[in-house]
Amino acid sequence: MYAIDDFVGAIRHCLQCNFCLSACPIYREELVEAHAPRGRLNLVEAALVDQRVAPNEKVRRRLDRCLLCASCARVCPGGIPLDDVFLAARVELSGKPGAGLTERFVVRQVLNRRVTSSLLKRSLSLARRLGLAPSDIPRVASSSFTRRAPREAAPRGPTAARVAYFVGCGTEYLFPDTGEALLRVLPDHGIAVVVPEGQTCCGLPALALGDLDATREAIEVFLAVFAALEVDAVVTDCTSCGHMLRQKAPYVLPPDDPRLKQLRALSEKIFEVTEFLERLGVQRKHPLPDVKVTYHVPCHRGWSEGVAAAPRRLLAQATGVRWTEMREPESCCGAGGYFFLRHRDVAERIRRRKIEDILATKADVVVTQCPACRYYLQQALADEGPRVLHPVALLAGMGP
Repeated sequence: MYAIDDFVGAIRHCLQCNFCLSACPIYREELVEAHAPRGRLNLVEAALVDQRVAPNEKVRRRLDRCLLCASCARVCPGGIPLDDVFLAARVELSGKPGAGLTERFVVRQVLNRRVTSSLLKRSLSLARRLGLAPSDIPRVASSSFTRRAPREAAPRGPTAARVAYFVGCGTEYLFPDTGEALLRVLPDHGIAVVVPEGQTCCGLPALALGDLDATREAIEVFLAVFAALEVDAVVTDCTSCGHMLRQKAPYVLPPDDPRLKQLRALSEKIFEVTEFLERLGVQRKHPLPDVKVTYHVPCHRGWSEGVAAAPRRLLAQATGVRWTEMREPESCCGAGGYFFLRHRDVAERIRRRKIEDILATKADVVVTQCPACRYYLQQALADEGPRVLHPVALLAGMGP
């Protein structure tokens, strides 16, 4: 569970070896030990384990300056789950003054309730006027996706599989075109798609704030909506949702919770949509317009081996696609969920590197499976650079 006492052994297992420094996007920009994963780990040990340092607002701010990208955990030779340690620390510090009160309201009353787009727009407008939300917060779609999506999309042709679609908040409120593309592509390949009513957020935004109660609420809704469905898989178009539901969710419930076994079994059925298509061995049925494509690999990719490879394999074999790789396709873009709204200075510097890498490819389209990455990259590229899309949109023929 996300309690700091459960990670004491892992914290003290750190060898102080430096591997995490080279992997951390924040350290790469700032070259400050305190902002490196190793430095944060030492701070957690001092403030929350040994209590040699008061766990005050300064400690909370230092731990908040982390993208939770998990790059450090992927390279740690000791196998320390660094991002989980930092999440547990945020849970420990979540009751401190100033700990993301505005974001907590959005998580609890918007994402965990799945309000309509119109209500969300009014709430954000009021928050801007009160100075509680930045002026450049992402624009909300005119109509939320699940309000207009069919409850089930029948396969065209023989049924190859039946899946349930977990709709992330990015698709729900910002990019409904991704959901529309998914409901076009999967039935084209004989896959029946159920879009369950009553689903809400995956819980990752709440967990990133350290709000364990709101996180549990999201996971309980996920279980109530999806556990009883008779499907071959649960697909999501968002790598962060998959990361949460596959890897993090089992640590949200107490270890003696009777629902934990059910949650773990359901978590094993979760796939990112392009990975699921690639596993089925589908082929793009129709040629795409001549388009040069590059791929920004999302940070939240470690929960399944196929997440980073599937878009490459699917699109590289599609007629009309000219594939090109960036110099650093797996480097962070700086979005980090809502990190870019709270830490603009370093987020923009991280993004600048990524934009330079993208423009050097001269691609027409950047594909990525993360809606936060999509928004943040497109904001910088504007109308002059390549368009940023989910790879399933290209598979559906929704080109630039």
